[in-house]
Amino acid sequence: MITTESRRPARTIALPRRNHHGGHSPAWLLVQAAQLSWEINSILSLIHGARLNLTEELSIQHEATQALINAAHAGVVVESRLPLAPSWSSGVPRPRSVFAQAREAGSDPQAVIPEMFAPAKPDIPAEHLQALSEASRPDLFPHAQCAGVNLKGVRCAKRIFTGIGAEHCHVHLTTTEQQRREQLRAAREKVRQAEEDAVECQRVTLAHDWIDRYGRRPHRVELPTLPSRPHQITITHPDAPRQADTPHAVIGVYETGWLTICPRAGEIIRAFLDAPRASAQEIAAHAAAQTPGRWGDGEQWLTSSIWDGIQPPLDCIPAAGEMPELDEYPGIHTLRLQMIGDERNWARWDSGFSALVQACGHPEVETMADLLTFWQHVGILTQTQITDAGSCAEPELMIGTTVRSPWRVLHAVGRPETPYALMGAVRFLTEVATPWDREISPGEVLELARVAI
Repeated sequence: MITTESRRPARTIALPRRNHHGGHSPAWLLVQAAQLSWEINSILSLIHGARLNLTEELSIQHEATQALINAAHAGVVVESRLPLAPSWSSGVPRPRSVFAQAREAGSDPQAVIPEMFAPAKPDIPAEHLQALSEASRPDLFPHAQCAGVNLKGVRCAKRIFTGIGAEHCHVHLTTTEQQRREQLRAAREKVRQAEEDAVECQRVTLAHDWIDRYGRRPHRVELPTLPSRPHQITITHPDAPRQADTPHAVIGVYETGWLTICPRAGEIIRAFLDAPRASAQEIAAHAAAQTPGRWGDGEQWLTSSIWDGIQPPLDCIPAAGEMPELDEYPGIHTLRLQMIGDERNWARWDSGFSALVQACGHPEVETMADLLTFWQHVGILTQTQITDAGSCAEPELMIGTTVRSPWRVLHAVGRPETPYALMGAVRFLTEVATPWDREISPGEVLELARVAI
């Protein structure tokens, strides 16, 4: 039997993550499992009915959530050192056994509850609460018998309609009582809708938290997206003028290996898949349109860094030792090693590409506009001739008819006065497995550097 002392307001228990032996606290882990299960149940409720019927999944998840919440509650009761009756089992007691022991010892299990995220109290508009208060009237006798009579003149044996101060059942309600009933029903419906809207808003907020927590992984070093080889062949009339076969020209660029060594090269190539010729501004506008929300306009794309979105961030998680609690998670060490590896891969890519640009005798490439200029320098892109001498139109670019491989470019335009840049470029092309040119070998390119040294 619960004593008066045990009926004091419940206190929330925030369990430590470590027990007195220095290990992980089982009760804390259990509370986290219950918390996650509750969040999963809320997420399932949010997407239920959106092209999927999750009734069965919701039912199973709801039962599992309630079981985990009860288990977490039992763990908190044990950790809070509430008086418990001696266990009548030889093994570890079940959660329901913990509650039974607490009640037998005169303790109230509801006196302590685990610290878990719970849905906030719905914010119901004051006018809805006021309408509900006005429509609700106390009953003098809540379980009184109806004062009406039936067709035989015998008093009705049903109970009165409660909540509106009526004296009759729902069959014998007077006109005034019927109006009160409709007012109460409308007021309850508005309050119920407000509560549902508040819960729905909480679920949407939780979904955004989940996206921030699980959907945004640490950035990885990713190569540009490459176009796929086309399978459709278009047959034209022999007398029709032959146009540049842009998709096959793109594949030619890909086979030389330029797309895998130039950062964000895929953003440039996509523009030429739609138009065989385009100006720098048109390429920029097309690239900015492919990623809405990332670039405001083409000019912003042209001035963006060639490593934007590729360089892994350094401040995703605190350094080791700054947050000891974070270091307790087993996956944090693995994640840090992975991030260190990504940073090293990017640094190797950055230094190697810079050495390649320097070896080709071109100024440093920092922005996408610089990359377009560099591609013209090495012959990947060529400018079309403007027939009108007085035209002020911006020159258009197109993929060159014969795109040379990086090996051939280094051999043709490589500067002997920069031997270390040549050696770094050859090392870079070898590490990223750039396809070899059948006519120019890496050794012939290195010979330029050896002669200079």
